[in-house]
Amino acid sequence: MTSSEDTQRGPRPGAGLLALLRLLPSVSRPRTALVGGTTLVAGLLPVAFTIAAGIMVGAVPGAVAGGLDSPEGRRLLTALIVAAVLFVAEQVTGQVQSYLADALGRRTSGILRERAMAAALRPVGLAHLEDRDLADTISLARDLGPGQFTPGGAVAGLAVGAVPRIQMAVSALVVGVLFSWPLALVLLVGGAVSQVLLLRVFFVHAAVLADTTAVLRRSVYVRDLALTPGAAKEVRVFGLAGWLGARFTRVWNDAMASVWQQRRDLRGPLATVCILHGGVLGVGLLVVARAGVQGAIGVESLAVLLGAVIAAMGLQGSDNDIRAAYGAASVPALLRLEQAVAEPRFAAAGHLPALGMPTEAIRLEGVGFRYPGSERDVYAGLDLTIPAGQSLAIVGVNGAGKTTLVKLLARLYEPSAGRITVDGVPLAELDPQAWRRQLAVLFQDFVRYGLTAADNVAFGAVDADSGPAALARAAERAGAGEVVEQLAEGWDTILTRAVTGGADLSGGQWQRVALARALLAVDAGARVLVLDEPTANLDVRAEAELYDRFLDLTRGLTTILVSHRFSTVRRADRIVVLDAGRVVEDGSHDELLELGGRYAAMFNAQASRFADAPVGAPGPGHPAVDGDQREGEITGA
Repeated sequence: MTSSEDTQRGPRPGAGLLALLRLLPSVSRPRTALVGGTTLVAGLLPVAFTIAAGIMVGAVPGAVAGGLDSPEGRRLLTALIVAAVLFVAEQVTGQVQSYLADALGRRTSGILRERAMAAALRPVGLAHLEDRDLADTISLARDLGPGQFTPGGAVAGLAVGAVPRIQMAVSALVVGVLFSWPLALVLLVGGAVSQVLLLRVFFVHAAVLADTTAVLRRSVYVRDLALTPGAAKEVRVFGLAGWLGARFTRVWNDAMASVWQQRRDLRGPLATVCILHGGVLGVGLLVVARAGVQGAIGVESLAVLLGAVIAAMGLQGSDNDIRAAYGAASVPALLRLEQAVAEPRFAAAGHLPALGMPTEAIRLEGVGFRYPGSERDVYAGLDLTIPAGQSLAIVGVNGAGKTTLVKLLARLYEPSAGRITVDGVPLAELDPQAWRRQLAVLFQDFVRYGLTAADNVAFGAVDADSGPAALARAAERAGAGEVVEQLAEGWDTILTRAVTGGADLSGGQWQRVALARALLAVDAGARVLVLDEPTANLDVRAEAELYDRFLDLTRGLTTILVSHRFSTVRRADRIVVLDAGRVVEDGSHDELLELGGRYAAMFNAQASRFADAPVGAPGPGHPAVDGDQREGEITGA
């Protein structure tokens, strides 16, 4: 069965717990054995205490009659001491078993979280993260348990919940040895059936809840719109608070409808459990009591058997069962994720070294590509040569495939047709990580890490030993040096307001930090610099400074520039215009203007916006007066 089919059918009740049990030896075989041993002892001690207490009760009449010096008196004292020791041992063992189970559970949760991260990071590309069939699996594996329930909690709940069940089974055997095997069999079967039915209630409920992951993800998204800062401004300005509340309620109710229906459907089984349990317990107590009244058994045996019957039918529908059922529900999703990312479609082969590449050119030869789940081709036979050591600008309307080209070069996706070569070597044959160390990329949607300013720049060359001097040099070239100097703790300032002492940056300041990150990668040896909208958030002064330094920043590098601003584009050695996934124009700025094609039309459309600007205002190809205005955006982009 494929992962998608398994996801559609939903997890089988109890499958998560079985999967978790199979994983425990790989987490820690000695700890698993220790928890198993202490659990067995913790289950046996209460039965031993019940027997000692029964012996003690049986010895009371003789001890009263003969005194403590009599054989019955000494028997009473011995039973009392043994019962006391067993009671203390039971309490101590219970605490030790619970502690060991919790420790094993914490280790299990930690290892499974690491495995989930490793599985999500295993593919070198992004296709698995956008695969619709895997979306729910990844979501459930990421959570590793609905809400507060985790696999570690399931381990602890299973171990602690096993103690009374061991006590139940052993107590039934005591009834068989001391009194009646038929009654013991009735107790064993009745207790087992009651437990199975009760556990099925929990596991079915957990399975149904896990099967609602897709709808729950939508409700979580709506909830986060109200709770996180990202959408806070628009939520208030547009008056969306009431809409969000109503939508969350509706989506949440849709997600929980099957859960609530399942609860209604389980009322019958629950009633059956209660009736079966009460009936078997009543019959057992009646049979033993009748034997005692008729003199078939003595007071000592009566006391032991009554305690054993009650323990054998100790119905255990506790929080431990809920922890086990709910906490283990995500484990099958993790296993499905690990299996899925190992499929050939997510594998990126390649082992050849890439150090120092390219020295000649990067070539796209008949490249075709469409995003996962899409029916539209971004490229259908794209041919493009990018000479080493030159700067190439890529322009075109939105949807033309400009940023997609960057993703293919970084091997975040693989072409569906054609090939990409570097110095004549197929990109697919290069080691992905080695090739990426040759890339320095400033993405348009770069990440704003809620870590220190130093980390935010150092991530550009995480494998290099980038000291303060290297960070400062990259920041200065990117225009971020002044930004860091203004921070309260300098490079040690955490760039988020979510922590005490942290600081946030403006959009333009963040862009300078991200550019510094890319330039640090260049300093560490990257030979290809990719700039995707490098001035999108910069103010007039910072944008002008970057334009002035463009040739210096890109000298000797293979530079790929994606931008809507012709004030940047015109400085490139070569410009290509993409349309419908193909190169429709190719040349220098002057050559394309002379051609009078699409590039010229887009450039003139931008220039016309400033033709009537007042004296002193920037002209075509220069930053606009308004620092927030995205000067020169391509019409229709």
